[in-house]
Amino acid sequence: MANVATENRPGIVNSWSLMAFAQVHGQPKLTQPREFVNSQTNETFTARSVAFEHPTEMETLADGSTRHKVCFVGFSRNLGELTAEEIAARKDDLNVVQYENGNYGLCAKGQNSWEDINLGL
Repeated sequence: MANVATENRPGIVNSWSLMAFAQVHGQPKLTQPREFVNSQTNETFTARSVAFEHPTEMETLADGSTRHKVCFVGFSRNLGELTAEEIAARKDDLNVVQYENGNYGLCAKGQNSWEDINLGL
């Protein structure tokens, strides 16, 4: 996959269909709106994300307690925020991408994206 990183948009290093990503990372849940700070401009903004709670993998928190490992996936700028109902309705037309910086984004499949082959793996 080609790396086309820019200052404000890191390149994509991996990509999955939403369904394939959910099969590995667990059932998606829509988070409540939360305030973030743009690392480039220091402006604050409010956004939601999609949280995938892994069904078996656990992580240890700072206080020593454990919880299921959670992977947070933000909405791409081009896609915009979707409701839970919109995500479910478009599940076959959405991809999860991993950027060079390690973050994940939910985006629409490109017009020329490759079609998954279900081998039952």
